[in-house]
Amino acid sequence: MIDDILQFLESSELFEFLFPFKVLFIIISIAFIFAIFYYFIKVDFLTAGAKRRINDFLSFQKFDSKNILTKRAKKISSFLNKRDYKKAILMMEELLIEALKNKGTVGVNLYEMIENSSIADIEGIKDIYTIAEEIKEGQGYILNMEELQKLFDSCEEALKRLEVLT
Repeated sequence: MIDDILQFLESSELFEFLFPFKVLFIIISIAFIFAIFYYFIKVDFLTAGAKRRINDFLSFQKFDSKNILTKRAKKISSFLNKRDYKKAILMMEELLIEALKNKGTVGVNLYEMIENSSIADIEGIKDIYTIAEEIKEGQGYILNMEELQKLFDSCEEALKRLEVLT
């Protein structure tokens, strides 16, 4: 009985029967791989972070996190000048998380990190967490210019307290 099963599994008839299915699944796998790469290319926010991390890893210069965070803060202000507020808010959230991590603050997200932070008077940036979460969920959060300016002023003040900006 076992010999019959082994003989069936090694038969050319089974190979001929399964060959179209193998080709079909290989084509579907390749299509999914291309779809994944297309998605990562289209989502510029993810590729920019990955490029930054790869450049940081491959550069043989001394790693200066404060200088890198300062450059990123200036880049965020350029997004504000282009009126790309959603991208600027998401980048600001990521920048604040990294700045708090550099100060040794622990937490799963920005809100918990602010709660666990020992740095005084950075309570004004809790709103950026809620707005960023709403943007990530695709709710299309819309800010008026006054709220947006107040939000980024409080973030700028927090970055100064975290010694990212001078």
